[in-house]
Amino acid sequence: MNTNKVKTLTRREAINRVGIFSLGSLLSPTWLSGSETYSPTRHPHIFLTSEEKEGLRSIAEIRESIKHGYPRKIWEKIREECEKEQNSEALNAKSIFPGRYLAGAKLNNPDYTICKASGQRILRNALALLLTEEDRYRKVALEQMWALFDEDIWPDWIDQSSLRFGHPAGLRTGQLSLDVALGFDWMYPHLTKGERERIVEGLERRGIRPFLTSMEQDPWWSHDSNNWLSVIIGGLGIAGMALGDSYPLSNRLIGISLPKMRDYLSIYGAGGEFNESVAYSGVTRVPVTYFLAYYYHMSGGKNPLTEPPFPQTGEWTVYSTIPPGVHAAFGDGWVGAIPKVEYMSAIAAASRSQVLQGFVNQHLEAISDPLQLLWYDPSLQGVSPEGYLPRGRAFYDNGAHIFSRTDWNSDKTAMVVYGKVKRDHNHAHNDCGQVCVDVYGERMIVDLGSPSSYPPDFFDEPRWNYYNASVQGHNVFMFGNREPRYPPQTRGVKKQIDFASMSGRITEAKFDDELGGYWQMDLTRVYDGVSNVQRTVVHLFPGFVAILDEAVLEKPEEISLRWHTINEVNPGPEGIFMAESNGVGLAASINVIEGGKPIFLMRRHKYVPPFDLDRSGDPLDQRQEPYVETLLIGAKCRILTLFALLSDTSNPAEWSREGQTWQITTTQGEGRVHLNGKNLRVSNLTNKKEISISLT
Repeated sequence: MNTNKVKTLTRREAINRVGIFSLGSLLSPTWLSGSETYSPTRHPHIFLTSEEKEGLRSIAEIRESIKHGYPRKIWEKIREECEKEQNSEALNAKSIFPGRYLAGAKLNNPDYTICKASGQRILRNALALLLTEEDRYRKVALEQMWALFDEDIWPDWIDQSSLRFGHPAGLRTGQLSLDVALGFDWMYPHLTKGERERIVEGLERRGIRPFLTSMEQDPWWSHDSNNWLSVIIGGLGIAGMALGDSYPLSNRLIGISLPKMRDYLSIYGAGGEFNESVAYSGVTRVPVTYFLAYYYHMSGGKNPLTEPPFPQTGEWTVYSTIPPGVHAAFGDGWVGAIPKVEYMSAIAAASRSQVLQGFVNQHLEAISDPLQLLWYDPSLQGVSPEGYLPRGRAFYDNGAHIFSRTDWNSDKTAMVVYGKVKRDHNHAHNDCGQVCVDVYGERMIVDLGSPSSYPPDFFDEPRWNYYNASVQGHNVFMFGNREPRYPPQTRGVKKQIDFASMSGRITEAKFDDELGGYWQMDLTRVYDGVSNVQRTVVHLFPGFVAILDEAVLEKPEEISLRWHTINEVNPGPEGIFMAESNGVGLAASINVIEGGKPIFLMRRHKYVPPFDLDRSGDPLDQRQEPYVETLLIGAKCRILTLFALLSDTSNPAEWSREGQTWQITTTQGEGRVHLNGKNLRVSNLTNKKEISISLT
């Protein structure tokens, strides 16, 4: 990134600066992608059309769909919210409502929540106007737009936390520009010439000009392939499509965005893996929105959502959703967060995937989001992944996630063993090699997710002082009390980082729908001061797990292995404990096969000043999550951790050991684990099932 171009400006200076650009400069053909041509705009034309055309949904079709099923439920939610808004004032950055971050309201800050609420109010009422032709909805949508354009009511279209970058545009600029422009497109037939001109002027002044100024500054977010690029550049690109020939620079906005958004798709792995944390994969909604909007803007043709990475990332999302319907909590994200399936319905509809439609049907909760209504296709039949997708799968790109589940029950499958091998590119934690275990929809061996809210320096070098991001907050090795290798936390240089040089790799992974599966990881490149680090995970269905951790260090030093449990446990001097929640649990046994004499400790995390405050200066929630730590001193170690499913913790069971063989009897059978040099064997003596693997 050419940092010489970046100058810190006040927002007022940035807006005024646009005036020095000539119209010829703004229309510079260097921004255009080349061969695309655009027909005269017939509004509405984004996500629904006024006329019937194959592959595009018409207003008449939407009107028919809302008479029954999910579309009816969504429409009822939209109408319900619209009715509440009939006699209420337009939202502003100080508005308070359930779910609003109070500190943001106090600071008059246009944060995500208030911008989302304002945009949704516009879109709800714009769609209600289209479907009912009742003018009262038009009034509410316009009043919200007029408020957004008024600098005395909405002082900024940029989050105050983004001002430090010195660019007048940020995430909220893209967010609000998209929603206002879509509202313009949908309401166009019901607007007067003066109202159309007022919307275009307001959008240009508050969204488009700050964006073009920022692009002249060569902002870091135009280089980092993350959600900033897609939300800001993609959002303004959709605004250009929605405005069409009502605005002279529409083609320029599209021309800026199209090559950037096409390049953005390269972040997805071959299996559809998102490059940021699982919870942030919901931002896939943005490229889905963009390319579906482009499909409509070009009046059909081949739907981009039928092509990679969209069907693949939909399938990856199915795997990374853990019963009872929550994201795997890897990296930044909040424990218990549910998947956003609105964009999944658009992928399902385009690709005609019954599995994705079934996933949508399981998790779709009717809300008042107009795009949920426009993207859901009630004619597509949904099916369970059972019999269509394998129960175990390894994904090799980006975070390299691995999942092994006993079945595809979406609520309470007996056991899910899941982990990750590589480093995420954004919103990453030091968690290479992480392994978690859930039983019957209850978390047992857990990932802690993010702090209660983001600290001010969480996305800079100090982030490892927060245990959520640190290696200390994960179920992996730590050597010499050091963090693993990690990339510099510098905006605009992510693409230049060799993530493979500081990530693990999957050396082997095999799965069988009737038996279970295993995977082996080489984690040597993750750490300094080591010559070899390996982790092997075996999951024998339904509920026997063996995890072998092996390390060779360059010199003797402290070795730590942590297992974060859902509640406080007592490991005892032999490393035996039971984790439990709501009557189900895991019987666990930690065994140091080779290395120094271990001690087993029950500990809890705590934020330590000055790293105990969020970005507003409020104290972080001290959740004091528990973990079992195995500590020893040495230059070499082998640690075998065993877990067994307990379907009823009122009848507990413990692992017993005889030499290199461990055994336990539970309601699922008589489990046995045998470790003999270069062979690890996990067996159920009751049903004669076994997984035997050779160790590298």
